[in-house]
Amino acid sequence: MTRQEFRSLILKADYYTKYEPILNKDSLEVFAYEALSKFDIHNDTICTEDIFRKLHHNNQLFFELEKRNKQLQIENYNLDKKLFVNFDADIVVTKQQQDYWEKFLLKHKDKIVVEITENGSDDETSACIMRNFSDWLNQIGIDAALDDFAQDGSMFSFYMMDRSRYIKIDKSFLRQIEKNKNYLPYLNGILKTIKMNKQKSIIEGVETKEDLEIVQNLDCDYIQGYYFNKYVRIA
Repeated sequence: MTRQEFRSLILKADYYTKYEPILNKDSLEVFAYEALSKFDIHNDTICTEDIFRKLHHNNQLFFELEKRNKQLQIENYNLDKKLFVNFDADIVVTKQQQDYWEKFLLKHKDKIVVEITENGSDDETSACIMRNFSDWLNQIGIDAALDDFAQDGSMFSFYMMDRSRYIKIDKSFLRQIEKNKNYLPYLNGILKTIKMNKQKSIIEGVETKEDLEIVQNLDCDYIQGYYFNKYVRIA
């Protein structure tokens, strides 16, 4: 496939969003939703991560695609809850990109929380881009959530944690606890630190009744996962 063919395929692909609930751990009331993007390419549903990995070497196309995606996520969202929106720092590196996203985010400031994702490489350049992105969000006053904490291959950074209002504990933590309960005190320690820093914790990956029983005995703020299968799909 040529670069032009790939570009045309990406920009014309059928796109839709699922809004996954984030619930209060104690009351199980919906606190917010996370916008999860999917693409239908030749009748095959492709997750955003697979596409975005291919786009890291084509910054302008990545930027154009995400301009469309984020606009649709906001336009199609009519619920009176906060919306967590995934952002890859690689699309906020040039002055043009920063100017565009600043205007976009400030317009929806009271509704949006930006999830900082790590879809790129884990080298020092990528780490620097993420730190700069985190600083930029703080400068313009946008709440940030550090995504995928403890995921295999993710970057651990006190710097990034300190600048995030929400810390999302990756689902791999619950999967590890299923195998080895000795990780429970470790997770409790992380949650205690988050609370002491006046931040909010979100545990991802609640997929079974047993997962729910585990998290309800933890001192976390919010939970998220397929167990609460109350999606809103916008085609």
